[in-house]
Amino acid sequence: MSSGQTLAQMNLTCMWLAAILYGINCILFGTCVCVIYIRSPAHSRLLLYATSFQFVMSTAHVILMFIQAMIAFTNPTIAATPDGANLYYAATGNYIFLAGQLIYIVNSLAQELLLIWRLYVVWNQNFKVCILPLIMWVAHCATASVAVALLAPKNASIFSYTFRVLSLSGWSLEMILNVSVTAGIVYRIWQTGQQTAALTSAGGFRYKGTIITIVESGGLIAACTCVIFCLWAAGNIAGLVGSNIAVQVATMTPLLIIVRGGLRRSYSNVGSYERYSYTLDPWRSTSFVRKLQTEIAQ
Repeated sequence: MSSGQTLAQMNLTCMWLAAILYGINCILFGTCVCVIYIRSPAHSRLLLYATSFQFVMSTAHVILMFIQAMIAFTNPTIAATPDGANLYYAATGNYIFLAGQLIYIVNSLAQELLLIWRLYVVWNQNFKVCILPLIMWVAHCATASVAVALLAPKNASIFSYTFRVLSLSGWSLEMILNVSVTAGIVYRIWQTGQQTAALTSAGGFRYKGTIITIVESGGLIAACTCVIFCLWAAGNIAGLVGSNIAVQVATMTPLLIIVRGGLRRSYSNVGSYERYSYTLDPWRSTSFVRKLQTEIAQ
């Protein structure tokens, strides 16, 4: 089996997997909209706009993947060419391919920016904790954009040294950013949980479910990026093709947090309302701790 045939098969496999993940995202997005409208969490408008934008990006990407497959396997000129489908997928000057890569970058950057915003809100709207993540975000934006621009010429090679370095740098920044920001959010939730346990008579840690949800969502995108990074670092073209799946994973990450928070709220009592409130708006929980501190001081 030639490497060209393997490339075509990998694109078909990724299209199949991306379609499955997109179906899951459709269900998650519908549930997310219901949660936002019914529960009306703080910053609901921003959450709705952000998740809607990512869902539109993932929808556009799936459509482009199907268009690519239709052209590669049904176009008479390509079909008449030996290994035509494989050569079509390998062509770097393919505008549909470039559009798909651009959507992947924009969607990933949107997911990271929403994660940084969560960090900002969790830390009492302290901009200082967001400076380093924002620097990494800008660096990721620059390296990814330049990497895609390098693929625009028809004679460009995805195995060129410059593209390889830039793509690996971009995925490294994405992994570090997601892991570090998620860790910062989890630490702040844990810190608030300890304060809440110390200031209330009920005692016990109340935000375990919230931490698990955020760690799972952050770990999902980090693991996906890690797999892509390792494959591409090993020189396997599957790393680049795998970015088609990463688009759906990036969209799924924030949706899982909102949906799981909403479902947990549905089965919780009034006393456990803070857990759901913290998932969608951590600022409320820190305000709750401040209120308890004030009452105790009085």
